[in-house]
Amino acid sequence: MNILITAPSLDTTKNVSGVATVVNTIINNNPQQKYFHYLLGSPDKRLSKPAWAFELVRQLVAFPLFIRKNKIDIVHQNLPFDPKGLTREYFINRWCKLMGVPVLLHVHGGVFLMDKIKSPLYLKFANYVFKHSRKVVVLSDLEKETLGSLYNYYNANVLYNSINTKALKTENRRYDAGNPKFLFLGRIHESKGIEDIYHTFEKINDSVNFKFILCGTGPLESVMVPKFKALLGDKFEFKGIVSGKQKDDAIKGADFFLLPSRYGEGLPMALLECMAAGVVPIVTDDASMKFVIQDMENGIRVNKSDPDDIAQKIKNIIHDDALRAQLSSNVERTAIERYDISAYIVELNKLYADIAGNV
Repeated sequence: MNILITAPSLDTTKNVSGVATVVNTIINNNPQQKYFHYLLGSPDKRLSKPAWAFELVRQLVAFPLFIRKNKIDIVHQNLPFDPKGLTREYFINRWCKLMGVPVLLHVHGGVFLMDKIKSPLYLKFANYVFKHSRKVVVLSDLEKETLGSLYNYYNANVLYNSINTKALKTENRRYDAGNPKFLFLGRIHESKGIEDIYHTFEKINDSVNFKFILCGTGPLESVMVPKFKALLGDKFEFKGIVSGKQKDDAIKGADFFLLPSRYGEGLPMALLECMAAGVVPIVTDDASMKFVIQDMENGIRVNKSDPDDIAQKIKNIIHDDALRAQLSSNVERTAIERYDISAYIVELNKLYADIAGNV
């Protein structure tokens, strides 16, 4: 089938986006379908408001022409469930209805995922896209329950984000308790708890030797990178946007993955990638992460917006090598057994076939 799939830029050297990572993974591992990427959204390079408005209008106007030109059978619409994403995808969804093209709506993280929309306009947009999409996909059972309780939509299909676990398997992992390596990989944004990481390191910097590797970009890059440099000195390394071998090497070289998210997570691809490499996650229970990481079984749970809790749990784990090794082994097994791409593609193609069979 000819499937149009929406996403921001798929160029991993220019854009940090969980949605883009999901879409790249789908396209690269599903040869049964012919995908046509349609760019919606923007890369992390900041545009002026007039430039961004012009680009958005261009994307929306060109959409029906793209559908006709490529004889699209299904639109796989990725929805970042926040004000910008919902507004944009509402108009895309209306185009699909007008043109009679069925939609698989794939809901990702966002502020509206766990907190009910208060604006009547945004609530109207949300109800419309759920009603007029042939299938709705969410990332966990929790998200399915949430769509029911907050938006009275009870027919969502659960499809966990997945990765190629074989590509990240790490042989003969070595751990140096005297210099543990912590990794942050993603958007440098307030919602990810990046400021909580900074305040955590303020608390342990004088008493613990460690290395912190920061990979990514985002609105707080210009603020947080200089602050980390000033605080940590040689203990800090900023790599910016990483992709391909550089990203794989950063993951495989880390001991702990830090993601103390405050809100807005879906099921982070960076978390799954680190899990597959046996990197021990230190995360909050935000959204779907609470179903993936069980405290002291396959990772470490920390409280939201609580640097004291993060600092204490880091101090506890870095010198308990037996526990760290067990968590590493368990989290790698979790990734292989539950989040490998092969089973995901089978289920996704079943959804496509069901949509096509009911056109």
